[in-house]
Amino acid sequence: MSVANVVMYEFETKADLEKWADWYKSDGPFPNNEISLFVQTGETSAFGIATYPSEEAREEGGKIRDELVHSSKMSYKVKDVVPLGGPVLVEFIDGILSPKHNPK
Repeated sequence: MSVANVVMYEFETKADLEKWADWYKSDGPFPNNEISLFVQTGETSAFGIATYPSEEAREEGGKIRDELVHSSKMSYKVKDVVPLGGPVLVEFIDGILSPKHNPK
C-alpha cells in the first residue's frame, strides 16, 4: 500500500513560496516519490502531497524535506511546516483508479 506525506507550508513571503516551487520543478521529486502535488492555498501558504511505495521511502522523503526547509543554503525562507502522514486509501490518475487501490 502506498503511503503519503501531506505537508502544510507557510513561507515568509510570496516570493519564497514561488522560489520553493521553482526549485522543486527543476530538482524534484524526492527519491522513490510516486506522485507529488504542491498546491498554493494562500499568498504565502501551500500544501504538498507526496506518495511513496513504503513507509521507509516516506520517512526518507520527510528527512530530505526537513533538511531543505532548514538549510541556510537555499534561497527561500520557510516560516512553518506541519507534516502529516498515512496510508493512501484512494488514488485516481487521469480519472482512472490506480490498480494498487482497485479491489477488482
